[in-house]
This record gives sequence, structure tokens and C-alpha cells, in this order.
Amino acid sequence: MAFLIHGQAQTISQINFDAIKTAVASSKSAYYYPSLLKRYHANDVSLTSEDYKHLYYGWVFQPGYNPYKGNDKADALNQMLLYERFPEIITTGKKILQTDPFNLDVMYLMVMAYGEMRNKAESDKWLAKVEGIAGAIKASGTGQSPESAVVLVAPRDEYMFLTMVGLRQASAPQLVENKYHLIPVKSPNKLNYTQVYFNIQKPLARKK
Repeated sequence: MAFLIHGQAQTISQINFDAIKTAVASSKSAYYYPSLLKRYHANDVSLTSEDYKHLYYGWVFQPGYNPYKGNDKADALNQMLLYERFPEIITTGKKILQTDPFNLDVMYLMVMAYGEMRNKAESDKWLAKVEGIAGAIKASGTGQSPESAVVLVAPRDEYMFLTMVGLRQASAPQLVENKYHLIPVKSPNKLNYTQVYFNIQKPLARKK
């Protein structure tokens, strides 16, 4: 798991962004982004781990990619959850995900809302998406060092990712080398981690 830059080539941890950029831009590719995103929105159960990798990391090359864009509707979802307004969570969540399709926080709330409404089929569809994206992120790196950092397309995914792998954040992230967020985690934990490195180069570059 190496962090390598040769000229303009870019491989971050296990993610070859050059290869992904080429694949998602070619209409002849199995990972052509418009086709892949259409399958994703249609809850295609045949999506593979490679498909999810190209969906999540290919998002950085799309016009709609804006990892720091605020969303008042997303902020309102927690209020809806507090008052158990589950149908409203679903309606609002779908609107948000039309333009922000890999927002793990919103997607997980969709899983919960459908579950509370006892609609297991729909809850399972959203859970499959959450697990697909989380699986792609997990495969990007171990997070144990800068060289093997977990690669994210949005810093907001840090909290949900830690939660899904059974870790709890102990204190605020530290920005390291203007490339990484280093997050201390609470011990003991099943991974025996004391901290996790997240590579956030792509969102930071977009922020400039």
C-alpha cells in the first residue's frame, strides 16, 4: 500500500485515480460513469465491489462533485429522526441523494427510516448501497499509516466509516501535511487501533 506520485500519475493507497478517471470517462468501458450511476440509482443488485469503487472514487471527476457543499435539508434530517418523522426522512433523503449520491449519513438514515416503517425490502436496498460504498472505502487502505491511509472523497465520511468498522473517535482530527486527517480513536477496540489516517487530498484540492 504505497502513496506514489510519478509526474501526473496518481495512486493513493490502493486507489489508482488515473485508471479510474480513464475507465469512468470511456463509453466503451464497463465502468462508464453515466451507465454505472444509472444502475446504482436503480438499486441494481448485480453491482460488484469494483463497480462501487468506480462509483465512489469516480465521483471526484464528475461535474456535481462538491465535497464541502452545505445542505440545510441534510442538517434537518436529524431533527426528523428525533421526532420519528420517518416518511419525511425518506422524501428528503431521496432529494438530497439525487445530487449527493454517496452521502453515507443520509443513506444510513434511509436504512433506519425504512426499517422503522417495517419496509424490510427497501431498507435492505439502501443497506446494500451503504455496505457497497463502505466496502470500497475499506479496501482503499488500512488507515494505520499515511502510506496506507483510508481514501475518502469527502471528510464527512470519516465518522460513519469509523462507526461501521467499530471505532469511536476520541478527539478532533488533525490535519497532517495538508493531505491527511489523523483521528485518534478510543481504546480498547477490536482492531487494536489507536488512530486512523484518512487521505483527503481530493476534497482538499476541490476546496482550493
